[in-house]
Amino acid sequence: MVYIPAFLINKVYEKGSLENTGEGFRFCFLNTMTPVRISGMRDVLLEVDGDRYPVERVRMALGGRPVTLEPGAPGEMVEFGKGTRLSVDVLGDGLEAGRHTIKISFITNEYGGATLKVVDAIPGGKPPSLVGRIAGRISHDDEAGGSLPAGPVTAEGELGGVPLDPDFTRLAAALRREEPDRVPLFEADIALPVQEWFLGREITETRDEVEFFIRAGYDYVPVLAPFFAPRLMRTASREGVQAGDCEGGRTWLVESEGLIKSLEDAEEFPWPRAGDVDFSSFEEVAGMLPPGMKTIGMLSPAAVFGNVSQSMGLENFSYAIYDDLPLVERLFEIVGSTYVEIARRMVEAPGLGAVLMSDDLAHTGGCLVSPAVYRTYVFPFYRRIGDILEAAGLPFIFHSDGDITEVLDDLSDCGIKAIHPIEPQAMDIVEVKKRFGDRFCIFGNIDLDHTLTRGSVPEVVEQVKERIRVLAPGGGYGLSASNSIPDYVKPENYRAMVETAFRYGRYPISV
Repeated sequence: MVYIPAFLINKVYEKGSLENTGEGFRFCFLNTMTPVRISGMRDVLLEVDGDRYPVERVRMALGGRPVTLEPGAPGEMVEFGKGTRLSVDVLGDGLEAGRHTIKISFITNEYGGATLKVVDAIPGGKPPSLVGRIAGRISHDDEAGGSLPAGPVTAEGELGGVPLDPDFTRLAAALRREEPDRVPLFEADIALPVQEWFLGREITETRDEVEFFIRAGYDYVPVLAPFFAPRLMRTASREGVQAGDCEGGRTWLVESEGLIKSLEDAEEFPWPRAGDVDFSSFEEVAGMLPPGMKTIGMLSPAAVFGNVSQSMGLENFSYAIYDDLPLVERLFEIVGSTYVEIARRMVEAPGLGAVLMSDDLAHTGGCLVSPAVYRTYVFPFYRRIGDILEAAGLPFIFHSDGDITEVLDDLSDCGIKAIHPIEPQAMDIVEVKKRFGDRFCIFGNIDLDHTLTRGSVPEVVEQVKERIRVLAPGGGYGLSASNSIPDYVKPENYRAMVETAFRYGRYPISV
């Protein structure tokens, strides 16, 4: 399950929509981003102020048309277009006046799962009259938390005893394989619960998320250009925890099947158009950054290969390479050309410092499919994206799980300047820097299997020091986890990682 960043929630949640009704309460989402079409939702979980509401009491309507919430056969396809409202009615008692935290997670039949967390307010404890609703909307933003300050977020304080000084030139130097003033921190994805633990409060606004990246020691804020491709997901949970609960259950992509089974499916699926992708979050975030900080544009969570293979299911995709090549070629053309156009639009975004593409090509034993498949259908699109970024003077960063050694030369030819995260169970990061450090900046790779998730703070400190001591000299290195920071990382271990990097990462390295 993916936690939706605060800056994207602000684009879909209708602030001030929370209100009591005669049958319970209601809140709404208003799509101001990319139009999508869905046939239903499942594994819907709703919490308000920590209290769970059973799905039987939840009713959703999209543009006035009911949305199916039960598992099984998809319901009628409905469009969540720009300007379309999704209303969520909860049957039962109304809410008390004041601020409320709403957390809702779900899996759509078409696009996978997400979790959204917002704060809104009830202006009055009883169902308001029409006049009361109008008056309530006028004052609603103040009750929901007051007007937020405009302008950049202040970069003050320290981390690991070192003053905070966000400066993208530090990361840029590493991307050029040079030595900056200290080793930069880098992550592609940090789960919302970890961010909130670190800040010591809930994250409900874009400014909260920007403040987290400042206080956690980063020189950038990642901003996603939302692109929704089809994928099937499954859920599981430990005993006593409902499936789909991000804090107790887990979701994963299905590899044995997908929504796209034929060329007809590919042509009929409502693929988002590059021209419809919303970039307003880039401008919003850029306006909040302190001087010297920049954004990194995200072509993720899956890009060319991931979206194609996931739309079919990796197993079906692998068979189709031999049994249904026209379908494979058409999917790559749809997805790849869309990402090229998204990249073309992204380079115009204000405050952009680099672009990260996340596209898993491998497992711990090697490439997921023959490198010949990548060279024929995937890398030509990477190369076109690389050319766009090169012309704009923007570094191209690439993320893939697993052992991608066999295609690192190809990735370099595509214009990629940095590799993340060099999974330790798959690749020796020291060997990677020795062999490829003249072509790539290396980001990685504090162990996620044990050190960050099950290890102790002293273990984290020692591993961070060891990585800095061995990899930082000569530059071209940034410290990160070996994949991402999911919600099952021990937050105290995450803090230890970033604090240790600040404390011992100053050049010249002496650890």
